[in-house]
Amino acid sequence: MRKRFFIKNMLLFLIPLLIPTIVLGTLSIVITKQNREGETARDNLQLVHQIDRNMELVFQDIETLGISMGTPEVLYQLEEILRTQYVTFDNQRLLGMMRNLIDSPANAKPFIQSIYVHVNNPYNQFLASGTGLSTLDRYPDSDWLERFRARENPVGILLEQRQIQRYSFEDPIAVTTLYKPLTSLLTGGAIGVIAVNIYTDYLDRWLQSFASMDGQHLIILDEAGGILFRNQTSILPDSVQEKLSSLSPDTRSFDVELDKQTFAGTQLMSGMHDGWRYISLVPKDELNRISFRLSQSTVYVVALSFLLGLALTYLLTRRSLRHIHRMISIIKSAEKGLPLPEISSAGKGEDEYGYIIQTMTRNFIQSNYLGVQLSEKKFRLQAAELLALQSQINPHFLFNTLETLNWKAMALTGRPNEVNDMLEHLSELLRYTLDKPGRIVPLMKEIDYTKHYVAIQQIRYGDKFRCVWAYDPDDIQPYSTVKLVLQPLIENSLYHGIKEMAGNGGIKIKLVRYSGWTAISVIDNGVGMSKERLKEVRRSVAMHMEEDYGNTGDAGDAGDAGGAGHIGLANTNRRIRLAYGTDEGLQILSKQGLGTVVRLKIPD
Repeated sequence: MRKRFFIKNMLLFLIPLLIPTIVLGTLSIVITKQNREGETARDNLQLVHQIDRNMELVFQDIETLGISMGTPEVLYQLEEILRTQYVTFDNQRLLGMMRNLIDSPANAKPFIQSIYVHVNNPYNQFLASGTGLSTLDRYPDSDWLERFRARENPVGILLEQRQIQRYSFEDPIAVTTLYKPLTSLLTGGAIGVIAVNIYTDYLDRWLQSFASMDGQHLIILDEAGGILFRNQTSILPDSVQEKLSSLSPDTRSFDVELDKQTFAGTQLMSGMHDGWRYISLVPKDELNRISFRLSQSTVYVVALSFLLGLALTYLLTRRSLRHIHRMISIIKSAEKGLPLPEISSAGKGEDEYGYIIQTMTRNFIQSNYLGVQLSEKKFRLQAAELLALQSQINPHFLFNTLETLNWKAMALTGRPNEVNDMLEHLSELLRYTLDKPGRIVPLMKEIDYTKHYVAIQQIRYGDKFRCVWAYDPDDIQPYSTVKLVLQPLIENSLYHGIKEMAGNGGIKIKLVRYSGWTAISVIDNGVGMSKERLKEVRRSVAMHMEEDYGNTGDAGDAGDAGGAGHIGLANTNRRIRLAYGTDEGLQILSKQGLGTVVRLKIPD
């Protein structure tokens, strides 16, 4: 059997390895000698085509921003924001959307240093990525706008290489600034500009990633023949630069002398930017050296493959026989119920036989424990059924007890009283809370049962607060929400906003329908929060922590507002995200001494 396995492995491994090596090596040498220069020219042409396409992707961001920011409506609203030194509440949302437009590409694209958007205004205000609303006199980079204004009749995308020094103790950063004028539909002139600062070093390194050979030069020239970007740091001689700039646009291939070497050059005119040229220079010595190296390599590979093939065939034959004997031993031991032979752990370089043995062993062990696992699952199922039966008994006991207390209170006074009202509201609220159907309920049902909670609190606190509901029942009738989403918001407003104030207060619950979602706002005129406390609460809610947004109450309030049964803001925020699969949760706004607003969006 050993001899048969050796011959089989040699036929399956050694001969298929040698024949393709010899054939491919011979063909490679012949084809390389005949077509190397032509293939190199085509490869270089494809390379510069690829560079051109990738450069278009770089410029695509500023084109997209120009389309987004260049509409009359956006220009008018942006001009209105920049022409005033105060941002109103209505403009704050628009300003946030515009910041997202410039922050997203600036943060997502590693080659973008910053993005500026400016519309003519008397205060020299502009939008900057990562900063937002800024002024030229307070921003480290302030000369970019004057450089743009110095250009006459700016059209299309303009390019300029300059340096930015953000701090006095830092070295200047070399950037290439792309200007996109924002034109008025009425006058046809530029009323603003989008400036995108690109790291020049990044583009140089990016060009280097396209180099496929040692010593290859990749150069991008502008319409005047000046060098915009290049992958090599060495200085090009003036004679070489003059020859490159004087090339005819129709020239595709050419030769040039550089550093006492002859380079095969390829030129491509940009299809996006008039006058731009992409040039690739490859040393011809590198091309001729490949054929000789390929011949040597082919001979070495054939000889080495033959020697290694014999050695590997022998080793594989021994390993195959050893694994086969081990598998047969495991199968027989398993059939007879004997202890399995010890199996060494699979080391580096183990073949498929070792994997098969380990899989068989694992499956055999798993089959022995299958009965135990099945019994354990049955036990857990029975325990879950018992727990479910017990949870069904407790609510009925609570409802019966509340009903008894209700009649007892009426019997003591001889007529209905506030205790009866509170017990009725509490009974309805508990029935809604402990109800077993799914967590999504109609909005009107959530409102009706939340009113029971508000009624209990108004009986408890008397005239301490007034609750106002603002919604159109016809608008919200068809829509649903997560159960118990309003109560924790009202509870926080009451305990940490209204209760802490000296006089009486009010809570307003506002529901407004929009296309595809419903906005819910809970507004109070309580004590509000300081900026530091508001930041802390927002951070806690974002980290899914159970924390209320108010100040710490006394011991009596802790039982109501912070006990184990309370569903806090973080809990509500987490349930909204889990239920609808969205990243948007609660939005908290507050001003100390004025009150607090908690908002959330309920998708359809």
